[in-house]
Amino acid sequence: MAEHEYKTNNRTKIMEFLKSNKDRTVSVSDIEDHLAGEQNPVNKTTIYRYLDKLEADGNVIKYAAEKGDKATYQYVEREHKCDEHLHLKCTRCGMIIHLDCEFMDEISEHVAKDHGFRIQCKNSIIYGLCERCQKLQKD
Repeated sequence: MAEHEYKTNNRTKIMEFLKSNKDRTVSVSDIEDHLAGEQNPVNKTTIYRYLDKLEADGNVIKYAAEKGDKATYQYVEREHKCDEHLHLKCTRCGMIIHLDCEFMDEISEHVAKDHGFRIQCKNSIIYGLCERCQKLQKD
């Protein structure tokens, strides 16, 4: 197999994993473990490089690492315009919800008017529990 085909196959496998997990964030280790489990091990550096390219192209959001954690990534469709809205992340299951509704205009306006602060939405997350995990917690 030619080196170009190998790189393309790796990128295809990485993209397939990202798309199949687009409702949550994943780490480089998650990708690496998945690919190794499919008998398709990929070098961690290759994964980081491809994620950097996808982020630059607007296909992936990189979320800053929480204290003691590594950065995580999420595949997004370009029409989500993630620079314009916040994200909600479930601390239990890891699901990401794009808060791309009229509420964003209200909160941005309030924060600017009452607090003199302009919100930077890109890569911004509000943490909590999703509806499903709240129900599981009550049971």
